Amino acid sequence: MKPQQVFVAYDGVGAPEEANYCLVCGSSLVDSQHGGRMRRGCESCGYIRYRNVAGGVSMLVVEDRRVLLCRRRANVFQGGKWCLPCGYIEYDEDFLTAAMRETEEETGLRVEVVSILSVCSNFLSPDVHTLVAVLLARKTGGEERPGNDEIDALRWCSPDEPLPPMAFASDEHIIARYFATRFEGAPVQKMS
Repeated sequence: MKPQQVFVAYDGVGAPEEANYCLVCGSSLVDSQHGGRMRRGCESCGYIRYRNVAGGVSMLVVEDRRVLLCRRRANVFQGGKWCLPCGYIEYDEDFLTAAMRETEEETGLRVEVVSILSVCSNFLSPDVHTLVAVLLARKTGGEERPGNDEIDALRWCSPDEPLPPMAFASDEHIIARYFATRFEGAPVQKMS
């Protein structure tokens, strides 16, 4: 199975820029060329508003040839569909710590990150673009339970059963590729 790292879930362009005022001095932002692109910038102090993708993590938690899935609550993006434990990386944490935190928040399980399986660009909607590190993990403890305000059910899935409706094409691809190849990925540093 061939690797894939770019997933586009919609047709069209990104959401329009919403920032109208400078975060530094409060002056109005204007559209102008910066670095070969139209960007919003401040003529008073020189601040340039860059729109960057959000950094995230996704965990393929494996046990006995099965992977752990989370069902997203009805009131969140892609509600009612299933995904790997995942989430955004907070500004003050590294991606490995974020992966362990998100997994425990969503599943109640503590995990050890084993390896990096992939990195994916996800164009999910005009206003949600992410760059996600996909990690292989094994549980080390905790009590399995759906957690936080985004997840309402958990399910272990084996390679001989069909996946439920999935929220993200990247998750579906990673699971299928793992079941087909048992690719273990690149090792990561051990975190405490």
